[in-house]
Amino acid sequence: MRKFLLSLLVLAAGLLSAGCHDEIIHRIDELEDRVDDLTLLCNRLNENLSTLRNVVEVIQRQDMITGITEIRSGSSVTGYRINFVQHEPITISNGSDGKKPLVSSRQNPDDKKYYWSVQYGDDEWDWLRAADGSMMLSIGVLPFVTIRDGVFAYTYDGSNWIELGKADGANGDQMFSKITPYADYVLFHMTTGEIFKIPTYSAYLGLKTEFNKANDHVDAQIALVQATQDKLTWITSIDPILDGADTTGLTVVLSNGKQFSIHDWTSSLSPAIFVKRASDGHLYWAYTIGLSAEKWVLSPEGRRISAESESVETPLVSVSRDEDGDFYWVVISQDSTEFLRTKVDDKWQPHAIDSVRSIFTSVKDYSDSLVVVLKDSTRFVLPKQYTVSFSDADGNPVGDHFAMKENSQAVIRYKVNGNNPSLTLIAQGGFTATTATLESGEPCIAVQSPYHITDGQGKIMAVFTFPGTVSPVTLVKTITVTKE
Repeated sequence: MRKFLLSLLVLAAGLLSAGCHDEIIHRIDELEDRVDDLTLLCNRLNENLSTLRNVVEVIQRQDMITGITEIRSGSSVTGYRINFVQHEPITISNGSDGKKPLVSSRQNPDDKKYYWSVQYGDDEWDWLRAADGSMMLSIGVLPFVTIRDGVFAYTYDGSNWIELGKADGANGDQMFSKITPYADYVLFHMTTGEIFKIPTYSAYLGLKTEFNKANDHVDAQIALVQATQDKLTWITSIDPILDGADTTGLTVVLSNGKQFSIHDWTSSLSPAIFVKRASDGHLYWAYTIGLSAEKWVLSPEGRRISAESESVETPLVSVSRDEDGDFYWVVISQDSTEFLRTKVDDKWQPHAIDSVRSIFTSVKDYSDSLVVVLKDSTRFVLPKQYTVSFSDADGNPVGDHFAMKENSQAVIRYKVNGNNPSLTLIAQGGFTATTATLESGEPCIAVQSPYHITDGQGKIMAVFTFPGTVSPVTLVKTITVTKE
């Protein structure tokens, strides 16, 4: 362009004075500087449009920020480099003082999606539109802005150009007014007043720890229900869950090969999903959050979900983000997702960072059993390995004493928690004791009392010997027989 303009000057040299020649050269330089400024403006604007589209993609795909680094020139912050879990890193540069035109992305309140929008001069904001008048999604189409015949114009396909307004040299390249990083999220402030909110991955990891605990508690209840139903399962080991020197829970291994963990039963930061007995006598899944009322977990058809059947899909706890980018607790069951929140003064509460109650009101580790009580008073008792329990013919528990009539027979049923022990019986005080089997196949001890019973002298000693990997394990139980 400069050569062309200088050629015109040469052609007119004989007609112009030296002073007029200098003035023309000066105006040409100003014009070229203005064109360079406008070209730079368009370049910056198009770079920012690409960056803004990336920000919208991150929001729509529910990506998260893993780190943000300031870009500095001396002591001044000139921009930011932002890293994400899935998306490629993006760089946002600080623009100069923004005037007009302004192109940005705005959320349509009707469908909650983001579309390109524009403001030129003092005009009202409007949507960028395709040739057919439809709005253009920010996550799909990337408009390109340039100057055509002294007018700002944009295209979405390289063929159709739509004018924005006269290119008078106003600088409008500042699309992002500022970026505010917090521990759990980062706010992107637009010159338009729009604010984009993207959570950090560290916030998600903290929530993931909590909903993993909640799902461990769901697995624990499944194991407790099934072990109680089959009545042939016992605990082979219990190990503490440690956080430094503090015990924060238990990991329990069962004889059927399954294991479960119970975390922080005195306080928890996750929703409570628990089994609850209904009026029909069966156990179903229910949930609560905070101090809200307990509710049944329902299938898409509105039916309660059984906690007694292994074939039924187990509900799980997770977190999900809404269109505003906030995390909320959700319950996922049978291909449906239910947000655990309520609206208070037009705002959803509580966020997933809020504390809620635990499902376990009591977890006690005794020498012979583990007793777990849920929040609705449902009680589970799991015996430990190398333990034995006795009951009479009617199934009533027998402790250290057993009453019999003189010259009578009785059976003492027993249940042993361990693998294939041998049993040796020793009887004192005139009693006899032998191993037997009931019609149901259940093992028992057949006891014959003498013609005369002296309280305190009749004893039945049962010696159980369990085969061990290193050495046998012996368990001795003594029952004192008294006169009925």
